[in-house]
This record gives sequence, C-alpha cells and structure tokens, in this order.
Amino acid sequence: MKRFFYYFTIAEPAVLEKKIEQTVSKVSDKRESGQIVEKIDKHPGEVFESTHCEVITYFNRVEEPGEKPEANKNKFLPKPIKAYLNVLAFRINSALKREIIKNYPIFATIEPTNFCNLHCLGCPTGLRLDLRKPTAINWELYKEIIDEIGDYLFDLYMYNWGEPLLHSQTPEFIKYAKSKGIRVLLSTNLNANLTDEYIECLIKSGLDEMIVSLDGVTEDTYKKYRRGGNFAVVRKNMLRIHAAKKRFDMKTPIINWQFLVFRHNEHEIETAKEKYKEWGADCLTIYGAFIPSKSYGEYFAPSTIPEYNTYHPDHFYNTETRKQLASNRTCSWLYGAFVLNPDGSVSPCCLTHSESDEFGNYLFSKSFFNVWNNSKFRMARRLLPRLNNLKDQTLRELRVREITGMLNGMIAPHIRNNEIACQRCLMPWLQNIAYIKVNEVSASYMKIFKETKNLHYLLGWILMGVPNSRIVMILRQKISKFFHIINTLSDMGKG
Repeated sequence: MKRFFYYFTIAEPAVLEKKIEQTVSKVSDKRESGQIVEKIDKHPGEVFESTHCEVITYFNRVEEPGEKPEANKNKFLPKPIKAYLNVLAFRINSALKREIIKNYPIFATIEPTNFCNLHCLGCPTGLRLDLRKPTAINWELYKEIIDEIGDYLFDLYMYNWGEPLLHSQTPEFIKYAKSKGIRVLLSTNLNANLTDEYIECLIKSGLDEMIVSLDGVTEDTYKKYRRGGNFAVVRKNMLRIHAAKKRFDMKTPIINWQFLVFRHNEHEIETAKEKYKEWGADCLTIYGAFIPSKSYGEYFAPSTIPEYNTYHPDHFYNTETRKQLASNRTCSWLYGAFVLNPDGSVSPCCLTHSESDEFGNYLFSKSFFNVWNNSKFRMARRLLPRLNNLKDQTLRELRVREITGMLNGMIAPHIRNNEIACQRCLMPWLQNIAYIKVNEVSASYMKIFKETKNLHYLLGWILMGVPNSRIVMILRQKISKFFHIINTLSDMGKG
C-alpha cells in the first residue's frame, strides 16, 4: 500500500479534498471580535481566554529599500568556544558524509504545542487530519534538551505545526533559551486572546523575532485561507505588542508581518507595504504560498506574479531543486539541525508531520546522540547523497518530475512502508539550510568584530567562517569528489 505526500503526512488525495471541503463549510467566518476561535480541550497546556483582547529577504521574499530594524543588527550573541569548534566538526562530518557523527546541531526546532486554534486549508493541523496526538511540551523535557544542546545552538525556532502562544509557558521557554545565548524566533497566527500579563512576559522574555501570519489587509481576503481566524484580533494584538515594546523601552521582539501570496490576495501586496509600520510591524515578509492540494477554487489558486508562484519553473524551489539533485551534497538537516516534537519524538527535518515518519524519541533514548545516531539517521545519511546525485539522466528527470508534481498540488506517491521519509524527499531546496545558517552566523560575527573590535567574535569567525573561503571550498569539493569516487567503485565491486 502506498502512502501519499502531504507535508509528509499519510492521506489519500480524495480524503484531503473532502477535509478541505468540510473545513470550508464547517468553520464559520462570522466571529465576534475578541472571541477565541476554538477551545482546545485535548492537551495539558493552557489557552488564554481573557476578555482583553523594511522587508526581510530569504529565498523568494521581496526586499524593500532601506535599513532593516536596528534590533536585527549584531543579532548573534557570543557563544562558548566549543560552539565554534562544533560548527567546524559539522562542516567536516557533512563534507565527509559520515553516518555516525559527534557534533551537536547548530540550530533546532522545538515547538511548544502541535495543535492550533485555526483551520488553515493548507495545513494538516488546520485540517485536523489527526496524524499526531495533540500535545503540549512539558518543562522537564524542554529544559533537559536545552541543557544538553543549548550551548551549541545559534538559533531556536519555537514553531512548526502548532500555535506556540497557546502554551502558558512559552515566555518561560524563550527566557531559558536566551540564558544560553540562543537567538529565538517564533511564528504565530496571533489569534489568541492574550492577557496583558502574558504579553508583558513575552516582551521581556528576550524573544528576538515574532513572525505574524497575516495574509491580507482586509477581513474578507484574510479569512479565505485563515479559516476561523479573526482579522480584528490579529491587528489588535499586533498594536498591543507594539505598544508594550514602547512602554518597556524594548527593541525586540522584531514584529515580522508574514504575507503569503495567493491569487486571491496578491492585489493587496502594495497596501501591506504601505501599512505594515502603521499596523505595528517592524518589517514585512512577502513570499509565495505553498499550494497543499490541487487548486481548490479561490482558496488555493497560485499567484499570477511569477516570483510568488511555486509552479513557475524559475521559482527558487524549482531552480534550487535542480541544483541539489545535480550535486552530491548531503542534506544538512541530518548533520546540523534537530527537530523535537512536544511529545519527545524526533523528526529528520521540520517537514514531517505524521508520527509514523519520526526517527526516534529523545525521552526513550536517554541521550541526544543515542537518538541522533540511531539506525534511521544513519540510514538517511548513507542514502541521501546517492539519491541526490543521480547520474542516470532518466532517473534524475523522474525525480524532478516527482518534485514538480508535488509543487503542482503537493500530492504525489510517496513513502512506501519499507522506506524512511528522506528516501523520497520532495523538498530538496531546503537541504542546504544549515550551511546557509553557518554562513549567516559567521558573516554576522565578522561584522560585529569590525564594529566592536571584540576578539571573541574574530575567533568565532575564524573557526566558522574561514572554512567558507575560496581555497578551503575548493579543497572541500575535491575531498567530496574523492569520496564519491570511492563509494562508486565500492558499489561497482558489490555488483
């Protein structure tokens, strides 16, 4: 029996379409301002139900002229020397494509909850596909993993498939991560009715960036995709957070308004560019939305603007996929990133949503390396470079066609019962994200050194950034090519 791809979930295409149709008809658009959209009863966390109720470029995001917010400058704090040596070990282990590694991750995704109060039509959580038991992370688990890997982390993403502000301890989680010198980012639909106390704790937690999902500048446009969301509540919360930052004289968190572009909202992009500061945001991020099912009427039609259309052959996802498949690069997630779910299970990357595709459980493994070097991780590290570097042109074209099929509806025959998720990775354009992260950190360190003359940052750059110099890159490519030849000869000998 084949399973079908939907953000790495198990669902037949017909089931998805039915779920979407049910969600559209079931979730009311008429919500009173300030009323919480849905009460979640199946989790140990708390939902707050009070009566109170410059543009960043990344991948295909659009950048407006002008300075980025001041708080974005010098954003990486100094880390222990062992963190820089760990980056060096990450580079070596990934370049040599080792199966068993002893470096820690350089960034992590740890989300407080895996449930959400909205019914977004492109999200398996929003569609209530029930591929995971709704869970909120507990303090003991969170503290244990941060204590073990926190000294090595530069970034922590406190979001994935759920709504992080539905957890009462999210500000405490952030504050604890900041004590380890980690930059913390959070993404939210901002539809929860947050108390003033909660907002104050969030502002004072040290959170670096808050991404707010707001795909439109009018209620009618917003609710077409963010089903069950309340446009007025999102706007009110953004202004409340902006006011709280001023009241406490805080430059962070940076409020990053995220605008996902569909055909139904592309006409409001220019208004968003004009209004984002007035509405309480510090910056605006605009990029093309994933289309998670075959175009579903007005809700899923892709943008007519090429740079926001993931179907377009020149879109970043397609061009980077072709580059990745033509190379013999391994997936950097398997060497430099760690994804922990609220129940303690571990994912190979941030894209797996079904618990059947997990690679292990941190709670049961008793230590980080026991899970990160288990049989599934070792298998993924062994297989992925060979799967990417398809010398047979026909096979490579099939892989590109398979991925294009995903982009043209995100539904494709996917993981068979005897396979792991990585064997049919349909998002190769994300495989180099840890390398991008290292380059970002090292560049930031060099910039800070030039401004402050702090030798600690220079040392960090030497250990992290020098391996990205031209000479070392050429040497690294030659080493990788040598090991690829050895692997090829080994395969021929086995044949």
